[in-house]
Amino acid sequence: MSKPVLSGRKAKWSLLHSDFEIKFVPQKAIKGQALADFLATHPSPDNVELPADLPNEEVFTIETVTWQLYFDGAARRNGAGAGLVFITPSGGLIPYSFSFLSLCSNNVAEYKAFIIGLEFSLKMHIDCLQAYCDSQLVVRQLNGQYAVRNATLIPYHEGAKYLMSQFQGIHVSYILRSKNDKADALANLAASLMLPDERDIQITIGERYLLPPAIERIEEFVDSNVITASKCDEEPDDLDCSLPIIEYLQHGKSPNDSRKKAKVRHRATRFLYLNDTLYKR
Repeated sequence: MSKPVLSGRKAKWSLLHSDFEIKFVPQKAIKGQALADFLATHPSPDNVELPADLPNEEVFTIETVTWQLYFDGAARRNGAGAGLVFITPSGGLIPYSFSFLSLCSNNVAEYKAFIIGLEFSLKMHIDCLQAYCDSQLVVRQLNGQYAVRNATLIPYHEGAKYLMSQFQGIHVSYILRSKNDKADALANLAASLMLPDERDIQITIGERYLLPPAIERIEEFVDSNVITASKCDEEPDDLDCSLPIIEYLQHGKSPNDSRKKAKVRHRATRFLYLNDTLYKR
């Protein structure tokens, strides 16, 4: 007795599609004569040798694309937050920062950060994920090395394991806090800027100096020549004629005589008094 065309799973699909006016047409088998006809229509040249070895399994393997996730949680007296840093296969960086509306412990914040990272990964259709965390307790609990004895952590642990089961490949590794600094900074920032009513803010981080570093500042030098002091010809009994200029430049004093005062002020514009030395500009 021949087996009907629509049997088992195919018959079930046909009934389900009938509600939507979709007709299921099973694929027909390709007969050997069709392959022979194709080879006869497209013959190979005589000078081309046909390979005797068939391709092995390595030819048909598809290279898996793995993303990286660095996550961290932070809990403070007045806030808690999570920081996520995704590293794309091409080396791109995608940061996220989240504030929690309720206070929690550090371990709960770590689990919440990981769960948020898994949910984002699934939304981005990431199949293979390598996650990193600086909490040995959370990493070893997720890898099954430690049992979860804290009743508060059990629901978060179960939720994380359920999300992990939806990936083709996923692994959680422990790293030092110094190597998880970006996610740690984002988590602490979110904990410090805890916002009510689930509001979002955008923070721009830029590298820019308002002033150049002190070692790069170029000091201004005055191209000057030291002048030689000499007696004034007009008043040989007075002190050096440079003294009125020095007093004017250092203390703002000028002679009482209006004619000499104007002369000193005019000549003082051509000099500079620095470190007990009078320089000509």
